[in-house]
Amino acid sequence: MRQSTGLKKGMCALLLLGIVLLGAGPLLNTPAAAQVVTFTCQNVNAMNHPGFYVIADMIEDLKKMSNGKLIINQIPPGGLVQSTQTFESTGSGAIDMAITYGAYHGGILPVAAASFALPGDPRGIWDMYNFYYKEGGLEFLRTHYAKHNVHYLAPMVWPGYAMMSKREVKTFDDVKRLKVRAVGTMAQVLHNLGVGTTFIPFAEIYVAMSRGAIDATVSGSHAENYLQDLHEVAKYMVTPDFSSAQTLEVLVNLKKFKSMPEELQAMFETAAQKAALHFTRIFMEEEQSAVLKMQAAGAQLLTLADDSVQALRQASYDAWDSIAEKDQPTKEFMEMVKKNLEKLGYTSK
Repeated sequence: MRQSTGLKKGMCALLLLGIVLLGAGPLLNTPAAAQVVTFTCQNVNAMNHPGFYVIADMIEDLKKMSNGKLIINQIPPGGLVQSTQTFESTGSGAIDMAITYGAYHGGILPVAAASFALPGDPRGIWDMYNFYYKEGGLEFLRTHYAKHNVHYLAPMVWPGYAMMSKREVKTFDDVKRLKVRAVGTMAQVLHNLGVGTTFIPFAEIYVAMSRGAIDATVSGSHAENYLQDLHEVAKYMVTPDFSSAQTLEVLVNLKKFKSMPEELQAMFETAAQKAALHFTRIFMEEEQSAVLKMQAAGAQLLTLADDSVQALRQASYDAWDSIAEKDQPTKEFMEMVKKNLEKLGYTSK
């Protein structure tokens, strides 16, 4: 009888242990659950810029979608590397991820500069998204970014370069009498039209204009001009934009991206595309609001004469030919752009 009771007690103990172990199975078998992937992301935009806080929203989305398996730590410009070094730093693994502009790494990858913003490009924001996702633009760029161990996760598109001027301008003869801040291919196009240009760091434009060092700037959208308070020192907003759209890049270290499970990669792609559309929506809204606010503060909206717009476009297209000569990928990319323009009914001649 005692042996029977002892046996029963032993069996009960084993049964209880089995139940505990069974219940603890998910806890004991936790390598996947405990595998948290952490990314350090450096953003070239200031913390009050839409390009910074849409990434903050993306980070929260990814944390929720992955149940905490995907964590991104965002740091401001210059946090770990110089803004102009974010591309190569992402490829080398010095940082895991970057929010940057193609113009910053055009010296390493010329096609990146071409994709950032083409002067005179008549395509609007949605045309540009279709070019990236429907016409193969993004896949083409991904192929060439991958050679540097960088995965081009998503493009973020917003309104292009617009002019702010201290003096009234209606034709390029008027523009030729100005000292204009411009950089890169935009400076090249203006120079080809006989306009004198100079480079001044973006953050110093307000002071330079207030002191008379420059008369006008072609350096960002009107929303960005408003964020800089340029309407306080420049009375005239000029339309149309000198470039219809610009692109901000979401980049990630390719090796680290591919090392993640496919479901995390898919989450990353989805969240980045959502953030890109959020970015565009914000800028489209702020662009309209900025123009109205600057008008309310006394700024005037001017429209360049049609012949001047056509002259700008032709000079831009002439510059495209020299851009295409940078290397073979850039040549192929520019051919894609021209085919896309023709499909949309624009001319590139």
